[in-house]
This record gives sequence, C-alpha cells and structure tokens, in this order.
Amino acid sequence: MLGSAMELDSVIRAGLPVALFLIMLSMGMTLRGADFKRVAIRPRAFTLGFASQMLLPPILAIGLVIVFALPPELAVGLMVLSFCPSGTTSNLFSYLSGADVALSISLTAVASVVTPFTVPLLTVQVLGWQIGAGQPVPFPVLKTMLQLAVIVVLPVAAGMLWRDRASVSCARWQPVLQRFSVTLFVLVIVAIIINQGNNLLPYLAMAGAVCMVMILAAMTLGWLVARLGRLSVRQVKTISIEVGMQHGGMALVVTQGVLLNSTMSVVPVMYGLLMLIPVLTLVVGTRWRERRGRFA
Repeated sequence: MLGSAMELDSVIRAGLPVALFLIMLSMGMTLRGADFKRVAIRPRAFTLGFASQMLLPPILAIGLVIVFALPPELAVGLMVLSFCPSGTTSNLFSYLSGADVALSISLTAVASVVTPFTVPLLTVQVLGWQIGAGQPVPFPVLKTMLQLAVIVVLPVAAGMLWRDRASVSCARWQPVLQRFSVTLFVLVIVAIIINQGNNLLPYLAMAGAVCMVMILAAMTLGWLVARLGRLSVRQVKTISIEVGMQHGGMALVVTQGVLLNSTMSVVPVMYGLLMLIPVLTLVVGTRWRERRGRFA
C-alpha cells in the first residue's frame, strides 16, 4: 500500500507540471501580440474585468473560509485557487455563450503573465494565517515564482513564437497538443483523487458546498460589476465567466507540486468539476434567450 502511494505521488509530481506546461503551450499557440495590444483599445472593459477576476474571488474565499469554518488545509486550497484566474477554458465558454471572445482572450493572456508572480506572494500570507497561527510559514516564494514562470509564462511565449514563425505547423499541432495535455491533466486529477483514499468523501462533502457557493457568487458578482460599469451584454457575460472560472491547474501546482499536500488539492479538483455546471447553464440559457428573441 505504501509503495502504491509513493508511486502515485511520483506520477502526480512528474505529470502535473508537464500537463500544465503543455496546456499553456497550446494556449500560447492560439495567441497573437494583438491579444495584448487589445487591452489599450478597450481599457474600461479590460480594467473592470481584470480587477474583478483578481479581487472578487479572494474576497469571496476569505468570507467562505470564515462562514464555513473550513479546516486549515481546505482553507489554504480554496484561497490558493482564488488567486488563480481562469485559463483557456473560459475562452471556449465565452465563445459558446456568444460573449466577447476577444476580451476573454485578453484577460486570460494578461493573467497568465501576472499570476505566476502574485500567487506565491499571496500564498505565503495565507499559510501564515491558516497554518502558522499568524506566524510566517517557510514557503519558497522565489522558487515558486520561477517554477510557475517556467511552466506558465515560458510555454505561452514559446507558443506565440511558434504561431508567428511557423503558422502552418502550429495550426496542425495545436489541437494534438491540447488533447494530449488535457488527457494527461485528467490522469493527474484521477491520481490525486485515488491518493486521498478514505479521506476523500468527507472532504468532498465539505468542499463541494463551498465550491458551489463560491462559483455562483463569483459569477453573480462579476455580472453585477460589469452591468454597473455599463458594459455591453457580451462583455458582461465574458466578465461573469472569467470571474467564476478559476485556473485549477495553476492552483494544483502550488498545493500539490510545491506544498505536496493532497488535502489542499481537493478544493481545486472539486471546483474544476463543479464550475462547469453554472457555466454551462449560462451558455444554454443565453443561447436559448437569443433564439427566442430571434423567433419572437
């Protein structure tokens, strides 16, 4: 049994950074420099969206940690997840819901460059709050920044360079890399779930409720902020999706890859599964309303 657990730990430690590297590489292969320049063209929508996805989830997570009285390890998992804005999946759902895909891509692109440096700094504060009874907890901030930069920023830049220099081969290989990376990531998730063993069900029962509340609250607040900012309906949908969806892969790199704590990883795994429910509901609901409006 011990040997099996050690083998799973090895699979998780080796597979997780590789999977995320390939996911970010495939994301970079879909980006252009114009996706970053677009920020200057639509500054109000981008500023509202970026501020919302960086600030609202952590504020919500703090409130939920207190209200639900989460155990320290689950609290750290939720807080780390809240520091990781959405990845490429949000671009897909923005497209499916008829939202502003260009805005979604811009938000994702900028967040992928910024968060490798903000996540470690915020994580060390959370560890002191939850694990260290207010005292600093040893955490390799600079090492984690470098690790996240290597598996997040570097592959995005490499993917963009590939698309710029060899667009034909990039277009051919991007779907292959994306499918392989997602498959590998799913296998890592399965390994984390199996590794939890008997602890899984009680943690899932507690984390599931917290995750669902956070998803719904985040999407609602993102929608309200965008509406108050007098953005278009398409931009409102985009910001709602971007605020509600979190980058579970990046959170797992911190909780599982750096902190080596499978219990902390339960929240990112559960959130990644549950967030699809309200997001898909938004996609179906908005599409249904649009069709109804066209045929009314």
